[in-house]
Amino acid sequence: MYKKILVPLDGSELAEQVLPLVIELASHADTQIILLRVPDVAIYETMMNVPDLNIQVREQADQEAREYLARMGEQLRARGLQTQTVIAQEGAIYATILNTARELGADLIAMSTHGRSGLARLVMGSVADDVVRHADLPVLLVRPQPARNGNSIRFENAQPSHPAH
Repeated sequence: MYKKILVPLDGSELAEQVLPLVIELASHADTQIILLRVPDVAIYETMMNVPDLNIQVREQADQEAREYLARMGEQLRARGLQTQTVIAQEGAIYATILNTARELGADLIAMSTHGRSGLARLVMGSVADDVVRHADLPVLLVRPQPARNGNSIRFENAQPSHPAH
């Protein structure tokens, strides 16, 4: 089974929908979950050529990422799961994900797709596609599903379908 699962999260409920499956995988083995957040501030830095403002934007993004990962990590640790949190910024998001996986010795990357298609996918691209194309380790992609009431499914309410052994 997998020893280290890297889970890139962007702070959205869609990205979090991979977590129930990761929880199930990790609960059956001695697996460490590595939650990764790559704050995407490059667009702001490109649009605003104001160094002091760029520093403030980056610091705020880093703080939000730390707080978000702390909450997510606490929820996983409360389930008895080994969890590490990492914030990384190294350029292209997909490259940061792959470099982090390599550096930390992950043997699986698990992530949600955002389900974009057509023009939105062409314009915005797909981090998941880039990760799959360039990865040298297995990548598990989960297509997010809306809940019956139209809201996303939050992982803290999800339970593994099989009890842990």
